[in-house]
Amino acid sequence: MRPLLPVVAALAFAASGALAVPTAPPRPTKARPHAAKTTKKRINLDVQNADIRNVVRLIGDTSGQNFVIGDDVKGRVTIKLRNVPWDEALDVILATKDLGKTQHGDNIIRIAPRTVLEEERARRLDRADECQEKGPLTTRLIPVNYGRAADMAPLVKATLTKRGTVTFDERTNTLIVRDVDCP
Repeated sequence: MRPLLPVVAALAFAASGALAVPTAPPRPTKARPHAAKTTKKRINLDVQNADIRNVVRLIGDTSGQNFVIGDDVKGRVTIKLRNVPWDEALDVILATKDLGKTQHGDNIIRIAPRTVLEEERARRLDRADECQEKGPLTTRLIPVNYGRAADMAPLVKATLTKRGTVTFDERTNTLIVRDVDCP
């Protein structure tokens, strides 16, 4: 017997022409060692000229994920998929309309046009670069146990920014690390 929630969700979106019903989990097969194993819920999706926002909401109801859909996400889709993991179905729908997604936390997915997401990413990278070049330096004292601070200093130096420095105090076996502290 199928769970009631996906059937109720499918009925709620019937007016938009959307229908998604979870299928039974796939039978275990002998997996090849290099093959990726999918554990996502599989769905059947059959929509005809449906609003993309309603289709994404339907996938959200079926998958248990929370979706935030931007105002500039528009369009209609016609698609028929059978026994497909919900995340793959979502990726295909988003690619069809040149949309992208970003994951926030464990179960929040934001949907927006790819150009918007790329611009936001470029701005974040610019802020990070600016912070590394002009951000304030912070000093941290790191006590070393079960080893010598002198031996650890070169390993730590490899992880610092170009403005970062590392020294050590042999008397207290402590690393003195000074580097940019960006959020």
